[in-house]
Amino acid sequence: MRKILYALLSSITGKRQGSSSTSIKYVKQSDAALARKFFADNLRRVIVLSLIPLTILGSLSIFITVWYIRGSVEQNSENRLNQINQLTEVIPAELDSLSLSFDKDPKIKLRLKNILNTTSFSFEEVEALFYLRNVIDVPANSKSYIHSIYIYYENSQGRFLSSRDGIAQMDSVLDTSWYTFYQSKVFSGEEELVTQPRELVASSDPNGTTQVLTVYQPFGGLNEDGHPRGVIVMNVLPSYFAKSLNLFNDWQGSYSYIADPSGDPLITSDSFGGSIPLPESEQLAEGHLIRSSLGGALVTMKQSPRLAWIAVSVIPTKALYSLPRMIVYITLALSVFSLLLSIIYALWITRKNYRQVTQIVHVLEHADRHDDTVPAMPDKIQDVYELIVKNILDTFLEQKYLRIQLSERQAKMELLELKALQSQMNPHFMSNTLHSIYWKAFQLTRSPNDACVMIEQLSDLLEYALRGTDDAVTLHDELANVRGYIELQKTRFSDRLQVIWDTRAEMKDCRVVKISMQPLVENSIHIGLAAQDQLAVKVKCRMNGANLHVTIIDNGPGIPLERLKRIRASFESDSMQGKHVGLFNTSKRLTLHYGAGKWMRVLSKEGKGTAITLIFPQ
Repeated sequence: MRKILYALLSSITGKRQGSSSTSIKYVKQSDAALARKFFADNLRRVIVLSLIPLTILGSLSIFITVWYIRGSVEQNSENRLNQINQLTEVIPAELDSLSLSFDKDPKIKLRLKNILNTTSFSFEEVEALFYLRNVIDVPANSKSYIHSIYIYYENSQGRFLSSRDGIAQMDSVLDTSWYTFYQSKVFSGEEELVTQPRELVASSDPNGTTQVLTVYQPFGGLNEDGHPRGVIVMNVLPSYFAKSLNLFNDWQGSYSYIADPSGDPLITSDSFGGSIPLPESEQLAEGHLIRSSLGGALVTMKQSPRLAWIAVSVIPTKALYSLPRMIVYITLALSVFSLLLSIIYALWITRKNYRQVTQIVHVLEHADRHDDTVPAMPDKIQDVYELIVKNILDTFLEQKYLRIQLSERQAKMELLELKALQSQMNPHFMSNTLHSIYWKAFQLTRSPNDACVMIEQLSDLLEYALRGTDDAVTLHDELANVRGYIELQKTRFSDRLQVIWDTRAEMKDCRVVKISMQPLVENSIHIGLAAQDQLAVKVKCRMNGANLHVTIIDNGPGIPLERLKRIRASFESDSMQGKHVGLFNTSKRLTLHYGAGKWMRVLSKEGKGTAITLIFPQ
C-alpha cells in the first residue's frame, strides 16, 4: 500500500520522493507544488476548451466578413461605374443626333455653308437660319447638362452658329478658345470625340466665367490640309455630373471622379481626394473593368467606349474593413474575458481537486496502517476522484473477503485432488478385473465372441480415462474414445442406434477437454432409446473464429421448457440441481479449464430433439 501511495504522489507532483515510509509526510511539504501543478493543468485544459473555439470562430467570422464585403464592394463599384458611363453616354448620343443633321443631310450642310459665307441674307436664308438654330436650340435648352452648342463650318467670314447668339463673328465674341483648340488639334477622323476642359467667358467681366467640358466632333470631311472642314462643339456643365457622382459615395472617405485618357480629372465629386495614376493596360482601352489596391484604397476604373472618359471609384481600405476590425476587437475582448474566467475556474477546480487528492491520501493512510475503521464513502459519484475514492474503499472492504475466498479455493482444489486419486484407484481395479473376465470368457469358448469384444471395448474406455494426467487432449483422441463407446452401445442396441459423424480432417489436432463429449453422447443414447425405438445422433465439429464448436444432436424426446430453464440455471450455480449430472459436471469442468464464460449451450424442443454445443477456445 505504501508503494501505491508513493506512485500516486509521484504522478501528481511530477517529483521524485524519498523513501516510501515518508510519503505521507511529503504531501504536507509539497502542498504548494501540488497546487501549482493542478492549477497549470486545469488552466491549460480550460483555455484549450474556451480560447481555441473562440479564436477559430473569430477568424472564420473575420475571413467571411472580409470576403463578403470585398465581393459586395467590388460588385457595387462595377455597377456604379456602369451607371456613370451610362450617364455620360448621353453626350455622344446628342452629338450623333446633331451630326446626322449637319453632316449626313446634304441640304442642311449646304444651307449652313451658304449662310456662313453670305454677306447679306435673303428671305430663304433667314428662314433656313431659323430652322438651323432650332436644331441646336432644342437640345441646348432642354438638356440641363448642356451649356451651349456651336456649329462651325469653314467660311471666309469667320462666322459660326451658336445656340446662344445665333450667327456669331469670331472677332466679336469673348469665347474663342475653342476655335484655337480646333485649329491646333489634329483629328484622326470624323468619328473621334475630343474633350477639352476650359473656362467659358460669358461676359466682359473677368469673373464671369463658367467651367465647362467642351466636346468636339468633326464633320464635313477633310480639306486640302487634312483638317476637318467643320466641327460640332458641345459645352457640357461638369457640375451636373458632379451631383450624380456625390450619390455614389457610400463609404466614409470614398469618392468618384471622371478622368480623361491621360488621367487628369474632368469631373469630381465633392469629397475628391486626388487623382489616381492610370495603369498602362490595353484592357482599360478596351472597356474592361480594372481593379487594383493603391495607396491603402480599393481602386476600380472603367473607360467609356465613345468619349474615352475613365470613371474611377476610390474606397479607402480603412473604411472598407471597419467591420472586420470591429470583429477583431470584439474577439480580443472576448478572449481576455474568457481568459479571466478560465483563471477563476481553474482556481476553483484546483481547490476542489486538491481536497479530493487529500481525501484519497487519507484513505490510503488507513490502508497503509491496516486500520479496520472504514472512512466515509461519498454519497454520490460526481467525478473521477470520487470514483477513485469509492474504488479504493471497495478494495479496502474486500481485502479480508478475498483472503477468505483464496483459502476456500485452495481447500476445494485439495478436495478435488483427493477425489481424483480415488477415481483413479477404482478404474484401475475395474480394468484389472475386466482383463481377468476377458481371458476367462476366451478360455470357456476357445475363440473370440461378443462378450470378449464388449469387454475389450470397455477396457479401452477405462484405459483412455486413466491414460496420462493432462486434462486436455486432441480432438482426434477424444472422438476415438467416443467412437469406442458408441460401438459398445451398438453391440447392445443393434440397429436401434444410428450415429452420423460430421467432422473435418484439419481439426484433428485441436485441443479439447478430456472425456467432455462421451457423457453427453451417453445421455442422448440413454434418454433417447428409453423413450423411443429408433434414435439418430449426429456429432458435428466446426471452427468459429478462434473457437472449436462441437455439437451433439439427437432426435430424442427433447427437454420440457421448464426443465430446460432449470438445467441452464444450474450452469451458473455452484451446486448441482436435478438429475442431469453429466451436463452439470461437463459445464463445471469447462469453466475450471477455460475460466468464467458460457462454454456450453443447450437447445431443445420437446418432441423434436436436443442439441448441445461445446465451445473449446484454441
